[in-house]
Amino acid sequence: MIERKPDADLEIKRAAQLSITEITLGSIGHAFKIPFTGQILSLNQLGFMLNALNKDSLPIASTFEISSISTVLKSFSPAGQKLGPMLSIAMQGFLFWFFCFLGQAHLIGQIIGAIFMALWSFVQPLITYFIIYGFDLINVAEFYEKRMRQDYSVLHKSILIAVGLFILLKLFVAVSLVIYSVITKKEIKLIKQDKLHSLTSGAFEKSNLSPWKAAFKDLFRPLFISSFILMIVFIWQIESSSSQKIWMALRPLAVAYLVFYLLRSPWTAKKLGTLSKKSKFFNRVYTKSKAALALVARKKES
Repeated sequence: MIERKPDADLEIKRAAQLSITEITLGSIGHAFKIPFTGQILSLNQLGFMLNALNKDSLPIASTFEISSISTVLKSFSPAGQKLGPMLSIAMQGFLFWFFCFLGQAHLIGQIIGAIFMALWSFVQPLITYFIIYGFDLINVAEFYEKRMRQDYSVLHKSILIAVGLFILLKLFVAVSLVIYSVITKKEIKLIKQDKLHSLTSGAFEKSNLSPWKAAFKDLFRPLFISSFILMIVFIWQIESSSSQKIWMALRPLAVAYLVFYLLRSPWTAKKLGTLSKKSKFFNRVYTKSKAALALVARKKES
């Protein structure tokens, strides 16, 4: 694959387009609790990375720079949860870039990068809940897995098969996108940008909720409530005093609130921004991000 010199304007354009999708659909998916939003966004990001490599013939490093610029743009948006999506965009971009770099952007390298990129959206929530529940999360999973295998063997197998098929389906789509992009060199458009411009008016406007109130609201998300209820049931099966059980139940609740707060806190994003400016690479990304933000603003006005 013959690479040309980086086209900064094209990188900024691609990053602006990616950030519009991430911010708009990410906010809608979070607000209305739409399932699989993260999975769709990760495939959409893969499409942008493939367009940069195969259609635009940009250098391999541009895939990571586009993701990094979109990450910083997400930090500019004061609405909604930021740090979690920022980590997703950055890590997925890094994984794709890393394996493309190892494979010199040939087909195999892109396929492996796409596979790891697609899997990250399944791994990141597990990391978050491991931080909240610690090693108790493993004990809870083993407890319910054993109970379901013994008492509900048919349901146990059905859930495992459904989860496995869903993961395989996403991997199949990711690999198919790579093969299509490498062979045809055509642009991949999973989500039409024109339909998103009308929805971006509030993307960079402040949320009415303060970070601590928004973090409290996050405690009522269906996924967290269901996991917390499962944890409570598990704790009450343990032979211990009532005070110990109450402490074991309140501890993950407090940690969860702290994690949700830090994910939304502007102080956290500001500190990360300060640290990033000490690196020439991140300083370059930050400069391009401001140019991308200006491009997004111009599109909103037009």
